[in-house]
Amino acid sequence: MSYLLDGGTIWTNNGELIEDGRILIENGEIAQAGSSEEIADLPEDEGETIDCSRKLLTPGFVNAHTHLYSTLARGLVLPNYSPENLSEVLTGLWWKLDRKLDREATRTSARIGAIELLKNGVTTVFDHHSSPSHTEGSLQLIEEEVVEKIGLRSSLCYEVTDRNGRGEAQQGIRENLDWLSAVSNRNDDLTSGQFGLHASFTLSSDTLEEVSSYLEDLETGIHIHLAEGREDQDDSLNQYGERVVTRLDNHGLIDEHAILAHGIHLSEPEKDLLADRDPFLVHNPRSNMNNGAGVADVEGLLNRGLSVGLGNDGLGFSMIDEFRATLLLQKLYHGSPSFMGLEDVGRMLFEDNYKLAEDAFGIKLGKLSPGYRADIAVLNYPSPTPITEENFLGHLFFGTSGNNYEVETVFVDGEPVLRDSELVGLNESDIYRDARKVSERLWKRLKGK
Repeated sequence: MSYLLDGGTIWTNNGELIEDGRILIENGEIAQAGSSEEIADLPEDEGETIDCSRKLLTPGFVNAHTHLYSTLARGLVLPNYSPENLSEVLTGLWWKLDRKLDREATRTSARIGAIELLKNGVTTVFDHHSSPSHTEGSLQLIEEEVVEKIGLRSSLCYEVTDRNGRGEAQQGIRENLDWLSAVSNRNDDLTSGQFGLHASFTLSSDTLEEVSSYLEDLETGIHIHLAEGREDQDDSLNQYGERVVTRLDNHGLIDEHAILAHGIHLSEPEKDLLADRDPFLVHNPRSNMNNGAGVADVEGLLNRGLSVGLGNDGLGFSMIDEFRATLLLQKLYHGSPSFMGLEDVGRMLFEDNYKLAEDAFGIKLGKLSPGYRADIAVLNYPSPTPITEENFLGHLFFGTSGNNYEVETVFVDGEPVLRDSELVGLNESDIYRDARKVSERLWKRLKGK
């Protein structure tokens, strides 16, 4: 079906801002984008015209690293849980939670997470999953919820780790291989995958070498947590006599398709080696702050020409919030209001995230221009000041907080999946009511009740 988005301010992410613009969508792509004078009306028998007057239209956002299974941990209180470092966060919460996930909890967490991402204008998500009590088929369950039911574009992987023994590591490897095989046989651009790994400090050399051997025949890379905490470097140095980046690189795992989340505790030589290999790094500022993990050298990575995108590591759902937190954290940490600029962080959200998505899905994403996939967020943002190409990022940083804006409509692959802030074809009240029951059962299992 064809759609004409009529009126509104269009930020194309292609060097142009169009006031009182129009976007014509045909066959899942943007056919035309321009002023109302340039683009003709759409006859009723040829499609639907949607009034976007006084709205702000942007490309749909990409979340480059998240954990949808964390959705059902919201409000969870565990007895005697008072972590002092990242390792205690993992052992005291997340490794207990993922162990208790069953099929029902995996489905529900993916469903709710996808809904809340969608309501924040996210159209593409890179999810890193773990459910060791039911590994087989878990990525298919997530795809059914995130892609088929909610309508997001998603790239999935399963977290391989040796922390639960060699047997479960093999199950994780098999789940990644099965998923990547299934994706390769599909004729759509809504699903993709990586080979998921937890982190160097929970992975044996045998496992890394096995994964590396499989990647030789796959058109994808790893998705791993890199130097999120000091534990990762300490383990690698103590056990293998080399730093994390060198260790992974020696196994042939860092290449132009690799997704490396965090990258906080890196030496200068490690950053140089990464620049030579050209992987995708993903910064997760709010999660890093929450876990007391540290502050990544974002500027140093960007200055080396590395692609540094933005994710949320499972904390929250708004990529605008991550955009804002990135700049605030860097200014605070370096003690200067001029440290980094909106353009630097804008590059992460509006260039590097889309570069990653284009690599994963093999399609044109991230611009409201002809020939690009129609992944579009329509924001109700009644600005009291002018919006221009030069100040758009300033509006995003200063203007879109609290109740100052709302994501009203979202298109994915040329079809509306959110209309008037409501899910298309789904009963949100029923979904959330069911989710509460599922989360209550999950919490009881987690607390041994």
